[in-house]
Amino acid sequence: MTASAWFPMLARNHFAVSPTRIPFALQQSVYSVINSALAIAQELIFSRRIAATMLEPPVFIIGHWRTGTTWIHELLALDQNFITPITLECFAPGQALVSGLLLRKLAFFLPETRPMDNMQVGWDHPQEDEFALLNLGLGSPYETMIFPNRRPVRPEFLNLIGTTAEQAEAWKSGVTRFLKQVTFRGQRQQNRPTRAYRVVAKSPPHTARVGVLRQLFPAAQFIHVVRHPYEIFASTVRLWERLYDTQGIQKPRFGALPGGRPSVEEYVLHNMDLLYRDFAAEVSDIPAGQFCQVRYEDLVAEPVGELSRIYAQLNLRSFDAVRPTLEAHLQEHQAYKPNDNRISPRQRAEVERRWRWYFERYGYRPSSSTGSSE
Repeated sequence: MTASAWFPMLARNHFAVSPTRIPFALQQSVYSVINSALAIAQELIFSRRIAATMLEPPVFIIGHWRTGTTWIHELLALDQNFITPITLECFAPGQALVSGLLLRKLAFFLPETRPMDNMQVGWDHPQEDEFALLNLGLGSPYETMIFPNRRPVRPEFLNLIGTTAEQAEAWKSGVTRFLKQVTFRGQRQQNRPTRAYRVVAKSPPHTARVGVLRQLFPAAQFIHVVRHPYEIFASTVRLWERLYDTQGIQKPRFGALPGGRPSVEEYVLHNMDLLYRDFAAEVSDIPAGQFCQVRYEDLVAEPVGELSRIYAQLNLRSFDAVRPTLEAHLQEHQAYKPNDNRISPRQRAEVERRWRWYFERYGYRPSSSTGSSE
């Protein structure tokens, strides 16, 4: 984050830093000043060229956290006609164009795998653009990761309802500019300044923003991923617990908190309803060629077949051209092992009660199994 994003965030959250995390917060405060200097340099050098970059209609991969959106993002990134936001520009969006070479040499600072699962991490791997929005200070519910004991933090930015007109316009402008920056970076890397890439962006919070994204990009296409609710619940609880612990400047507490702040389990249960509150209405008028739905279970069972169906339904370029690369990638990464979780009978009953609509809408059945794997 730049200082202009970091220090206002600290102030909004009343500088509520846990004593054991003070060194972490001080370190980031110093980094934010350096980041700001680099961001100024990037703005001076590249702002006009980014603004002039033509943006093709994006493809948005949406769905609840832990439904397989990351996997589809990785697979579509194999297609050279697409470009995806990468870890480097999502974690350092204000400076990636000027500090990229240096940061790539510091790759040893990155963990080998993500905190919540066994997927590899790398500066040039596809990444979730929500992190860029957070680091740019545009407003994101992911601020909760930094202040987990104040959850939820900035929930109004999940669907932009409750934001001021000024905040909403800044967010929309920031998203558009960031996607242009991703396109510009791809053109610059390939030394093809007029190449028309299509950005493939992946962000679970975008599930709640379909209407807003269609206002910005009327020809955008959407890939919506669903998964069994037991799996979603168990895996998402694990996700937030890991990220709160590794990214927060508060020592996280996972149970209910003073002031009516929810437990992590309640936070997950409630967020599902927020994420999908307006979803059915917002997708009801999307033309068939702009919307495709995928079941995680089908993707796992037949990834090549499901990708072929996505290409056909969205009328993307010929799938035959990318099939060999896709098959080689799947063969190379077939040793990937998902995490194993457990969902208790109590949790299972609560998921069935609170998310019954999801079971019914997407054709999942409750079961007596207590096992869950990501």
